[in-house]
Amino acid sequence: MKVRKVFNNNVVLAVDHHDAEHVLLGRGLGFQVTPGTPVDESLVEKRFVVSDQAHTPEKLAAFVAEIPLADIEVTEEILRTARERLGAHVADHVLVPLADHVSFALRRVREGAPAIEYPLRWEVKHLYPAEVAFGREALEIIARRTGVVLPDVEAVPLALHFVNAQFGTDLDSTVRMTEVLGEILGLIQATFAVDIDAESVAVARFVTHLRYLFLRERHGGLLSGMADDLPDTVRTARPREFACAEKVAALLGERYGWTLTGEELLYLALHVYRLTAPGPVSA
Repeated sequence: MKVRKVFNNNVVLAVDHHDAEHVLLGRGLGFQVTPGTPVDESLVEKRFVVSDQAHTPEKLAAFVAEIPLADIEVTEEILRTARERLGAHVADHVLVPLADHVSFALRRVREGAPAIEYPLRWEVKHLYPAEVAFGREALEIIARRTGVVLPDVEAVPLALHFVNAQFGTDLDSTVRMTEVLGEILGLIQATFAVDIDAESVAVARFVTHLRYLFLRERHGGLLSGMADDLPDTVRTARPREFACAEKVAALLGERYGWTLTGEELLYLALHVYRLTAPGPVSA
């Protein structure tokens, strides 16, 4: 493998014998190195790959070069712990955008800048409680490793990065999904004129279902295969709930162009019933 471009003492863009480009990170890896020089593999600490179409290897290398190595290292510890707490879906492709955010947040605190108020704070807290809980744990890791105490509100954007890890999309798409999930809960509350306890088990189950609906749609696998008459049976037995499910489906159609199957409508209607029933509803 040979160096194609040096970005700084720690980051280089290299090419292998198949002419494939790699972004390499390591202390002193680019020190006094010129293009065409063989890579000192003993200095390579991290290899980055392009995980989306928005970044070429060169753009990714330039991005990585702007993040202090120490900030990348603390972010690696956060990712390792996140996989233990949240699951294996927290893959390495999250490292660079998460490290960029951590580095930016550290820089703001060190410069004495005021905390950022994130507009989706309520939605993130109630829609993704597991990710927010780990976001707070990540703040503790950052404080222990760097000595810098970030504002509690930083658990919100950190949580969005961990949600994003499940879907493998860009963060803007995750933010958009969060907005839509909030809209859906608001639509249900308005339709039934009820206050829904955002911390209830019913909400947690509903949000989990919606998140997997997003995931299934992204991979082209919306639910199907249930008996054709079941959605009609539910429509007859629970007309208000089914009508609300159709409103939710229409909202998703407007936002994403989806056409939900009868089975998806059925499950949405059942979740709406659990959310709006006056008394305890069994699973």
